[in-house]
Amino acid sequence: MYLGNYLVAELTREEAIYVASSTKLFVGVDLSGLDLSRSNFSRCDFRDARLEGCNISRSNLSGCIFDRANLENTDVSRSNLSVADMIGANLRNADLRGSNLSGAVSTSQQTTSRVFGANLHKADLRGADLRESILVRVKFDYADLRGANFAGANMTRVSLIGSKYELSAFDEAINV
Repeated sequence: MYLGNYLVAELTREEAIYVASSTKLFVGVDLSGLDLSRSNFSRCDFRDARLEGCNISRSNLSGCIFDRANLENTDVSRSNLSVADMIGANLRNADLRGSNLSGAVSTSQQTTSRVFGANLHKADLRGADLRESILVRVKFDYADLRGANFAGANMTRVSLIGSKYELSAFDEAINV
């Protein structure tokens, strides 16, 4: 499959950064294992993309669309994911320590996000929409969860040590 003139299976870091600065479209693209750290992917579309094992730490991912993207075992630490759309994204064992997820959306009426074993230590999730999400073994330690919506979420074995969660909604959340 080609993305413009690029064979999707062989995108390099430089080619991915070029696409980010031009078309901003990574829909269905396989970027697994690439080191894309310290990059600007602001407002890129990663729907259905494969980012397994990527290093996108310290990157600007604000306003990106990650609907149904696979970010399993991905390092997204210290990145800006503010106002990102992550509906149905796979964040199993993703490292989001110190990331800004303020205003991020991870659920819709049609799709439930499943997050297993993710590390959100010191992450900024102010106002994030995590309604009906399945959050298993997620570390929210010292995270800023003020105003986040966890209504109806399954929060099995979640750690909230030192977190700020004033004005957060936990209505009908289970296993909190």
